[in-house]
Amino acid sequence: MVTAQYERDDQRLYRLLKALGNPVRLQIVRFIQNHPRCIGNQIQLHLPDHVSRAQSTLSQHLKILRAAGIIQARDDGSATCYSINQEIFAWLREQLEDM
Repeated sequence: MVTAQYERDDQRLYRLLKALGNPVRLQIVRFIQNHPRCIGNQIQLHLPDHVSRAQSTLSQHLKILRAAGIIQARDDGSATCYSINQEIFAWLREQLEDM
């Protein structure tokens, strides 16, 4: 049913836009995009001065971005490497173009 598909897509779009709606998360996404396979400590060091650099704050932002499917995480020994989920951004671009 077409209506059900639109509703699912709208919910997915809402979750993505909500996750990206925070300026700090946008900066995190941009950093990861420019530094593929970066680790959390690198992200933390490059946050703007006015942003809380507490590990717990960064972890919460990363958790939200991962839950929305915007970023992916891969364990590399004791570190976690982050990368952008290109499929999600392709889908998002498609949704916005269809509007």
